Amino acid sequence: MKKTLKHSTQPLISVIITNYNYGQYVAKAMTSVLRQTYPNIELIVINDGSTDDSDTVIKKAIAEDPSRNIRYVNRKNKGVVFTRNEGLELAKGEFISYLDADDYFDSTYISKSYKIAKEHYADVVYPNWHFVGDWLGRPDTDFPEFSLEGLQLQKLHVTPASLIRKSIIKNHRFEVEKVAEDWDFFIGLSLEGSKFMLAKDNYLNYRIRQGTRGSQNDPRDDTNYFVEILNKYKAVYGDKVIDPIKLVKSRHPNIFMKLVTARYPRLIMESVKKHGVRTTIIKIGGKVASRNQWVWKAVGYTRNRKYQKLARSFKIEKSPQTKLAVIVHLYYPDTWPLIKKKLRNITVPFDVFASVQERDKDIVLSKISKNHKHTNIIALPNRGRDVLPFMFIAGKISEEKHYEYLLKIHSKKSLHRKDGSEWLDSLLTQLVPSDVTPIIKTLEKPDTGVVGPADHITSLSRYMGGNGVRIRSILESIIDKATVKQMMKTPSKYPFFGGTMFWCRVDFLAPLLKSGITPADFNSERGQVDATTAHAIERALGRLLHAVSGKRMYEVKASKVREIVNKPYESKYKYVE
Repeated sequence: MKKTLKHSTQPLISVIITNYNYGQYVAKAMTSVLRQTYPNIELIVINDGSTDDSDTVIKKAIAEDPSRNIRYVNRKNKGVVFTRNEGLELAKGEFISYLDADDYFDSTYISKSYKIAKEHYADVVYPNWHFVGDWLGRPDTDFPEFSLEGLQLQKLHVTPASLIRKSIIKNHRFEVEKVAEDWDFFIGLSLEGSKFMLAKDNYLNYRIRQGTRGSQNDPRDDTNYFVEILNKYKAVYGDKVIDPIKLVKSRHPNIFMKLVTARYPRLIMESVKKHGVRTTIIKIGGKVASRNQWVWKAVGYTRNRKYQKLARSFKIEKSPQTKLAVIVHLYYPDTWPLIKKKLRNITVPFDVFASVQERDKDIVLSKISKNHKHTNIIALPNRGRDVLPFMFIAGKISEEKHYEYLLKIHSKKSLHRKDGSEWLDSLLTQLVPSDVTPIIKTLEKPDTGVVGPADHITSLSRYMGGNGVRIRSILESIIDKATVKQMMKTPSKYPFFGGTMFWCRVDFLAPLLKSGITPADFNSERGQVDATTAHAIERALGRLLHAVSGKRMYEVKASKVREIVNKPYESKYKYVE
């Protein structure tokens, strides 16, 4: 009873241990948390698909302390970024702290950090590091007091093992997979005004081991990733972020000469060994050419000319009195029977516009129902996923000034996922329900923008990913930079529909179609799962474009249409890891 009363005077602190194949260390990490002098701690242990004996070790450690507040998650491997974000979702504490399973805390670690947070109203309290493991004898760190420039120049390091006030995290998440997901995360928090304090006499026992992710990276590659991160924030926060060149010079004096004399010969030799001399020469030629602005302009000109030629040859067959155009991108024609079955629910006259690959240019699509009037089929290059074909056809439809609204769908398989077919079925089932009358009535309202599937609304802040620069560029071609800058600071206000399938009024697309985006702006297809122009447009088509055009955004589920309320939509999207 006394223990409970003592806990009630101290806020709950969640310590999240992330483990992947650290079976030999994880018990020590867990014990170091359970033996803290701070009384009110919940311990969350996430075993990220370990292939060693971690599961057995963790369960044994839990069994030895059955009365403690411990939550254990054991699942397949999803990587450190996903795992850190999962821990954040699970944590119930007022403060959180991450502990890698090969590191450990001294018994007073949490108490010391919390004391500083309480006395100075600090949001993040970061420690110095005491090195253990390999390279013994390396002196402890002596980090300086916090400054924005110091963090950005990596003169100090804020570890996820810092004590972090959970309420200041808001929409921030760990994002980058390759390196420095923690640096990226804390830069984001610092630029939002969170207060950082150094716990000068508090130390994280930080294990140095050979073969870790960080020790295997080429420092020059790391620098390139760091520059990308800084550029991402500089685009939004301007002068609050240092010129990335300052970090480059700090990490690598004369970096440019070093890159020329050291990095490229190594890469060339690796390519020769792997692909042969001829292929390597072709690749080098392509790389050199792609960095020449005149070559790049010529390539873009050729791509755009190809689409211009297609646009001139594409003659639309439209039926009188038909307000609805159904635009289908059939990259996978074998999904047509499922799509056709769903489209039978449409009870108003409509024309079909199908984009296909060159290999399927002679495809024949039978009539869907008595409401299906004309079918227009066009073969387009495999570029820009379903988005570039959609914009091409939507542009032609807009020029016709015949259709008032449209339905955009595509033959989504998502082969990189096991649940790709389930994703497609879920999108189509909600989007084209048994009764589409409420949807049509909504689309007839001039202030309607998009009507999309209710279970597929997702957060721009959570799933901004690497799309920020492209999204900003798209918006700046439509509205003024100052407005765009303000919008990009609050991505939680601008949800979008994951999967890029929706109904919309044709006039809703006008700002995007007039933005100057061309086929040359779309990436070549290399199996990307994010961070392409197509993905950026998917996100912009959400509330961002509604804010620009002054339109209303709606959701549909089981034939019921509701206007989307103004809230963050921060829950995880089922079909994105």
